[in-house]
Amino acid sequence: MRRTVRLTGAVLVVVLATILAACGLPKDDAPREIAADKVPFDLLGPSTTTPSTATAGSTIVKLYFVDGAKLRAINRTTTSREPRLVLDALMKGVTDTDPLGIGTAIPTGTRVLDTVFDGDTLVVTLSNEMLSVASTEQKNAFAQLVFTVTDLGISGVRFRVADANGSNPQDVQPPTDQGTHGGPLTRADYFTLVSG
Repeated sequence: MRRTVRLTGAVLVVVLATILAACGLPKDDAPREIAADKVPFDLLGPSTTTPSTATAGSTIVKLYFVDGAKLRAINRTTTSREPRLVLDALMKGVTDTDPLGIGTAIPTGTRVLDTVFDGDTLVVTLSNEMLSVASTEQKNAFAQLVFTVTDLGISGVRFRVADANGSNPQDVQPPTDQGTHGGPLTRADYFTLVSG
């Protein structure tokens, strides 16, 4: 009787091992392509998430552009969150990978000549191209700069503009929601560009 139980147990173990081996995955040395009809349906559709393009030694920052009559944040990858570097990225304008419909009010050729902190305020010196557009576009352009800077955790920003030779910078009073204002400027000065 004991011998029969042992024999039956041994046969059962062999049968179970064979069944489990048959259900396992094949052993391959290399990856294989899975046929489209074998992939779960919800994995075939396009992804609705935006992949991070940040790599080691880089960071994602938000640059603000004009979308119709409002500002819109667009992610960009830079090597650091240093204000001058981030503003230089903003000056490069819209790229081919940005969403349709966004643009920049910052005039072509505008350059950041200097950034320096005055207490909690960042003083940004720009080339004189910044003043080459009409008041509405100029307001949008300065708003882009203010939102981009304050997104870095800086409380306010004041602007200076150099002459045509890139020297002799002078304080400017950019247009805001409440008329011209010498700064320091904050997001509150451009509330109409983000409010619904």
